[in-house]
Amino acid sequence: MWSTMGSLLPIAVAMALSTVPITITLIILQSPSRRRSSIPYLAGWVVSLAVVVLAAAGGVLALPVSRRERLTAIAIAEIVVGGLLVVFGILVWQRSNNSPSRARTWLDGVGSVGPLASFGVGIAMGLRPKALLLGAASGFSLATRSLNSTDTAIAVAFYVGISASTVAVPIVLTLVSPTRMEPRLVVWHDWLNRNGRVVTALIMLIIGIVIMAAGISEL
Repeated sequence: MWSTMGSLLPIAVAMALSTVPITITLIILQSPSRRRSSIPYLAGWVVSLAVVVLAAAGGVLALPVSRRERLTAIAIAEIVVGGLLVVFGILVWQRSNNSPSRARTWLDGVGSVGPLASFGVGIAMGLRPKALLLGAASGFSLATRSLNSTDTAIAVAFYVGISASTVAVPIVLTLVSPTRMEPRLVVWHDWLNRNGRVVTALIMLIIGIVIMAAGISEL
């Protein structure tokens, strides 16, 4: 069980440091609708994280092949996913050099949406290409382990908890103490606008290489 969590941890950290979900969180928390929209947004994000990893693991386990063939297929898939993450990181890095300080103005309207739309936005965050790749990598890692249903639930909860922490913690702290958090939200938002692409690029490059190395070692 501990080895499973160890394999999921770096992917979960990469997901937790995904800048777009965090940016949307900060926008919602700085809006007048934060009390009615932040929790539905978090719920949508959590649901999408869990669904993607379970779908990836379930899809692999449903393949009508032997365990040895399944492990080989998973290793190849991890190499492909890791390679795609590396390519993604390089592209984002190039974009950050071309326009390092351009704000993501297309996100500004998120703060005005209601609870149902916020839930949908949270779901959509888990269906972005980068999130799907990381979720698939986590599902593949789960599929290589011989876990019972209880251990699987614990592993998924661990992955989702770490992945969603950077959205959940600001929401909880802001709802509990909005006056104290408001200046921090502004500072964090400004910092992400300036540095978000660089952070994303570095994380994707590192995690992509880690996942590729894991796949190569399993062949």
